[in-house]
Amino acid sequence: MHPIRITLTLSAVLLGALLLGACSSQPSVERVDVTWVSLDPSPRWGLYPGARQEVQFKPGSAYQVDVFSGGQAVTGGMVGDTGSSLAFRPTAGARDIEAVGAGPAGLTLYVTLKDKKGGSYRMECLKVLHAGDKIWFEVPK
Repeated sequence: MHPIRITLTLSAVLLGALLLGACSSQPSVERVDVTWVSLDPSPRWGLYPGARQEVQFKPGSAYQVDVFSGGQAVTGGMVGDTGSSLAFRPTAGARDIEAVGAGPAGLTLYVTLKDKKGGSYRMECLKVLHAGDKIWFEVPK
């Protein structure tokens, strides 16, 4: 094959893949904001898919979590230290968010997002891990 023909074919395939991905109706988590509410002033981190934030851990700390999809906050809750483990409590009125314990030092948060056709998609939106004097917040890709 001629090099120009190969280049044009590969370009067309790549463009088609990009258009197909852009037209996908499956919702996704755009970012997760984590605010350390037990400090004044309260630091906030905007975590995008693939991002991981390490923070100094203080016993009794509380962190507000806000999940964004479609350009707006869709749900959230509070992650807190109970002394013996991490706990999660949804914000009043929050729906479609839940936490699953990953041992006493970890939580995995899941959110259920709806597409424009009414379909529901449950996905992992945040991992929280605590070890020693550090706590990590990670948004999966």
